[in-house]
Amino acid sequence: MITQDNMLICIFSYNQTYELNTLLTSMQQHTQGFDTIIIDDGSDNPDTINIINRFSDVFSDAFLLDKEQKTCTRGRLHQNIQFAYDYAIKHNYKYLFMVQDDMQFVRSLDDHILKEYSSILNSCDSIIQVDPRFLRRLGEIKVHYDKHYYSFTFKDDRSSYADVGILDLEKLSALNWRFEPSERENKVKAHKLGLKRIFPYSPIFMHLPYPVIYRKGKKKNKFPSPFVRRGRVHFLNLSEEEKATLDTRDIAIIPYARDLLTPKGLGLAYLHYKKANEGRVFA
Repeated sequence: MITQDNMLICIFSYNQTYELNTLLTSMQQHTQGFDTIIIDDGSDNPDTINIINRFSDVFSDAFLLDKEQKTCTRGRLHQNIQFAYDYAIKHNYKYLFMVQDDMQFVRSLDDHILKEYSSILNSCDSIIQVDPRFLRRLGEIKVHYDKHYYSFTFKDDRSSYADVGILDLEKLSALNWRFEPSERENKVKAHKLGLKRIFPYSPIFMHLPYPVIYRKGKKKNKFPSPFVRRGRVHFLNLSEEEKATLDTRDIAIIPYARDLLTPKGLGLAYLHYKKANEGRVFA
C-alpha cells in the first residue's frame, strides 16, 4: 500500500518560473505530508532558484546541480532520474513519484487515490508504473473494463514507461534496473521486458498547456498566439462537484485533459486550446 511514509516525490526542474511556482503552490495544497525532493538541472535563471528557495518548506532535500556539466540536449534528466531512484532506495522508500516542473496538481493525493493506485500496482507483477496524468489524444487508449484503468495498447512501447508517474521500486530493483540516457530507450527496454505503465481511473495532475520548452539550453516558445503569454495560464482545481462527477463516471469515458480541466488565463486562445492538435497544446 502506498503511504506518506513509503513514497518519495521528486521534482525535476530546469529554468521554469511561473510553471514551477504553479506546481509548488499546487503541491502545498495537494501533497502535504509526503517527503519531496527537487533536482534542478543547473538552471541559469535566477528566478528559478529564488522560487526553489521560497518554497523550501516543501522539500526535505534540494539538489541544485552545476550548470557547466551538461552533455546532451535534454540536460541530465535521466542521470537525475537515476539519482532520485538510488536516493529513494537508499532511504528505504518503496515508491518514487516523478514530477516535471511544468505540471500542476488539481486534486489531492488522498487515501482514496492512494488505495486506487496501490491496487493497480498490486494487481500484476509486470505493472511497474502508475501514470496519474489526465490524458492527451496522442494514440490509441485501451480501456480495461475489468481492471478499471487505462493503458496504451501493449503492442505500443509507450505502454511500458514514462518520465512522469509513480514507480514501484521493489519490482524494478528485483530486475536490477538502471536508467538509459533517454525516455525512448527506457520505453523500449521496459517494453522488451514486458513491463507496463497504467493510467488510473482517477487522475490527479497534468502538464500546463503551452509550456516553455528548452532544447540545447535554449528556450523554445510553445505559445500559439500573442493572446497566450507566459505567467498567465494554469488550471483551476477540481471542485467537489467536478471530483464527484469524475469519480462516478462510466469507465468508458476516458479522462482526457481538455474535456475535464478548465484552464485560466488563455483569453482569446481558448478556442485554440479546445480545438488544436494535442501536440500544439501540451509538451
